[in-house]
Amino acid sequence: MNHWYIQFFFYLGLALGDTSGCIRVNPCKCLMKDGSGVINLAALGEVEGFLVRDRKVHLGSEGSRTENLATFSPCNAFTEPAGLGNCSRMAVCVVSRNLLYPKRFPQYIGYGQHEDNEFNYSNDSKILSVTYPVPGSPLRTIVHFNCSPTSSVTFPWNPESPDLLEIFVQSPCVCPNRCQSKDVGPTTIILILFITSSALYFLYGSCSLHSVQTPEGMRITPEPHIWCWICHLLPRQRASQNRLVLRL
Repeated sequence: MNHWYIQFFFYLGLALGDTSGCIRVNPCKCLMKDGSGVINLAALGEVEGFLVRDRKVHLGSEGSRTENLATFSPCNAFTEPAGLGNCSRMAVCVVSRNLLYPKRFPQYIGYGQHEDNEFNYSNDSKILSVTYPVPGSPLRTIVHFNCSPTSSVTFPWNPESPDLLEIFVQSPCVCPNRCQSKDVGPTTIILILFITSSALYFLYGSCSLHSVQTPEGMRITPEPHIWCWICHLLPRQRASQNRLVLRL
């Protein structure tokens, strides 16, 4: 996020008199209204983007005959199981298995999508609550991200709300401008191309050096056709054009 962009919303918040909370930039990023920085949830996930995978949770008033395993990805939509699409492009998916009939195929239940998720930040508690809805369904997930020096993920059990899955995440990466993900921008790409081109240029040039006997001794010089092939092509092209004009 550019520094001027943060300053713009900072002064806008001062002008409006409201510097509490944050502004949703995208389903994975929240910009603080007080200008303190950005909360980027992409820094929480692992390499594949998952924060938790197959974590045992309790839903509603279900007893011990049902096992529920939850998977949550803060930024990357995923589909489970692969190829079937029961949980299609979800942020949260719960796999429900009946322990009395273990041979039965488990149920894959979507508990929230990234699209249209809502960000609510409390300046007092330093907690960012993100609601992941399911279109056309009462099922939803609310994840409470707490700015904390320690890291933990817990699933509290709320038997009175079977349609709600709550997750509490404590991490220093939830604090503004902390643990920012490494995005490869245009500047980085240009720098990589420049370094690669320079290395190939000097490597190719070094392999094309040859020794020449001079009165002062042996000298190592580059091949003219390697370094000056453009200079040789231009006179030849002009000469061919002059011959063509003379023929006409």
